Amino acid sequence: MKTLIKNIRLIMPDRLIRDAHLVICDGLIDDFGAGAYPKGDFTEIIDGKGAYLSPGFVDTHVHGGNGTCFHDGSVEAIRNVLDIHLQGGTTSILPTLTSLTHENYLQILPLFADLDLSGEAVPEIEGIHMEGPYCSGAVLGAQDVRTYRTVDYREVDAYLEIYPNIRKWTAACELEGGMGFGRFLERKGIVASIGHSDATLQETFEAYDNGYRHITHLYSACSSYHRKGAYREAGIVEAAFLIDGMDVEMIGDGVHLPKEFLQLIYNIKGPEHISLITDATRWGGAQLPEGTRTFADAAESRVIHIENGVALVEDKSCFAGSIATADRLIRTATKIAEIPLVDAIRMATLTPARIIGIDRHVGSIARGKRANLLLFNDNIDIEGVFVRGKRVL
Repeated sequence: MKTLIKNIRLIMPDRLIRDAHLVICDGLIDDFGAGAYPKGDFTEIIDGKGAYLSPGFVDTHVHGGNGTCFHDGSVEAIRNVLDIHLQGGTTSILPTLTSLTHENYLQILPLFADLDLSGEAVPEIEGIHMEGPYCSGAVLGAQDVRTYRTVDYREVDAYLEIYPNIRKWTAACELEGGMGFGRFLERKGIVASIGHSDATLQETFEAYDNGYRHITHLYSACSSYHRKGAYREAGIVEAAFLIDGMDVEMIGDGVHLPKEFLQLIYNIKGPEHISLITDATRWGGAQLPEGTRTFADAAESRVIHIENGVALVEDKSCFAGSIATADRLIRTATKIAEIPLVDAIRMATLTPARIIGIDRHVGSIARGKRANLLLFNDNIDIEGVFVRGKRVL
C-alpha cells in the first residue's frame, strides 16, 4: 500500500518545509520533499490543503483520560485512555502507573504483559513508566504518599519479571538506597528519573553521577530554591539547569507551569533536553463543566476538583495532574509561551522518543521510520492521525 500526502507544511526537527509532500509505503515513511511530488501508482492520495504534517506525539508520562486510568485494572479502561489520547494526537505512549501498593502492581502489570491491541486504532504502547513507589512524601504532590517506601529489590525483580519493558522509573534519589537504584536502572537500560523528591542540589549532582539522567515534571513535586535559616539553598530545579546533560519534563497544560516558567525552562535547557508531557489523570481530555467535583480513583475515595482547566486535590493545596491531551501542549507552548512551532513539536516527538530509546523508529520525519503522523491546522486542531501509515482519525 502506497499513500501520497500532498500540499502540506512538513515539520522537521530543525525546520519547516513548505509546499511539501510525503510518501508512505507499507507503514513506513518512504520519501518526502518540497515542490513537485512524485508520480506513480498510489493506493491513496490525500490533499493536506496546506495543513501541517508532523510526527505523532510521544507522551511518556500519562496516567489516564476520559474517566479511566491505566491502574484501574481492566483492558477496557486501558483502551479508553488510549482512545482519548489518540484523538489528541498521541501515537506513541508510555502508560504511567502512579505509586501503588505491591499487591496493586502485581494485579495491574500482567494486564499490560498480556495486552494485544494489534490492528486496533490506538497509540502504540512503548513500555511502562513507574512513577513510584520509591518516592518522598516531603514535597507536595497528589500521589497517595501512604504507598511510598524505600527501594525493595524483591519487588523490583517481581515487576520486571512480569513486565520487562519498563522504560522509565521515577524515584527519590535521596532516600535510603536511592543512589544504588539509579545505578541499577542504568544497568538495566531503564531511564532513571528524579521525581517526588526533596533532594538537595548536591544530592542531585550525585544522582546524575549515579545514573539519574532525567527529572520528572520539573517544578512539580520536586525541591527548588528555599531558605534554611538565613542561608539560601538550591534543589533539584537548579541542579537540572546547571547539569547540561540532564533531561527534563514540562507539563505543558499552561496551568502547572505559567508562561514565564515555560519560557525559562525552554531558554535554559533547549528543545533537545525538554520532553512535553500531559501528566493527564483520569479526566484527561474529558469535557467536564467548570467546578466539577469528582474522584481521583475508581474507589471514589480521593476527591478532586476541576477548575481553570486543571485538576486539584480536595483542599486545593496542589494540582492533581492535568486534564490535557497532547494537542493542548503544543497550543500552550506556541500560543502562550511563544515557543517556535518547530521546537514545540520536537519537544513532543523526537526528544521524548530519544529519552526512552525509541527514536530509531519514531519521533521525526525520516525515511524508514514508522509513518506515525499528524495533520493539524494553525490552531493545532487535529485533522488526521496515522499509525504505521494507516489513517485512524
